[in-house]
Amino acid sequence: MNRAERIILYLIILGLLLFSNAIIYQTFFYAPSQKKAINLASVSVENTGNEVVSASTDGTTTQNVETPDSTQLTLKSFNELKKDIENLRKALYNNSIVEYVIYSVVDFEGSTLTFDELGGFTKYGISSKHNPDVNIFNLTRDRAYYILYTRYYVPNRIYEFQSIRLQVAMMHMCTLFGKKALTIAYSVLPRSELIYLKDSDPRFPWIVEKLRTAFSQHARQIGTRYPQYLKGWLNRINKVFYIG
Repeated sequence: MNRAERIILYLIILGLLLFSNAIIYQTFFYAPSQKKAINLASVSVENTGNEVVSASTDGTTTQNVETPDSTQLTLKSFNELKKDIENLRKALYNNSIVEYVIYSVVDFEGSTLTFDELGGFTKYGISSKHNPDVNIFNLTRDRAYYILYTRYYVPNRIYEFQSIRLQVAMMHMCTLFGKKALTIAYSVLPRSELIYLKDSDPRFPWIVEKLRTAFSQHARQIGTRYPQYLKGWLNRINKVFYIG
């Protein structure tokens, strides 16, 4: 990545940090003051359990089950955002791994300009139909890397996979099938398990074969409408999910 592209990435991280600070303010300053104002406006006595007994104007009492505190929900969102930021930092730090994964797609696709009805003009795996703001004709290898990084690698959280081989395979599948690729992969093994799967795991060859089968079945389903592309899809799936 050139200097300008790195600056853009750092600006994205800065924006996320500013957003997280706003959530902190909402959690620890704004929300408590709002809650205090509401309590002053109503008369309620907390019961010994998780219920609240409120006095009504006609002298009767009603019991309402306490709902989750909005502060807790906001704090949960903040913690999830912190985790995402940390994962993004790790992805930026492990630059050699990121480059290896993304350039595997860039170099597989190649610099030849092609055209088909599904993606329009395509170069380095970047299609004009799905990336209308990109000048495909003047697209460079480094620029293709940046686009794949910002539009596929990070949004699809490819960096979460502990196995580099799975990162490569899923990067190729997301390029082919978009977010549907994640749905297919997590149907084989839940995300909470698949992202932590390592090459040394005894189940690894079996799971990779299950993934290859699942993606091949999806390709064949689509291939009924576009049979001219089916052979290429299957060859690519077999290549990235190959177990030697």
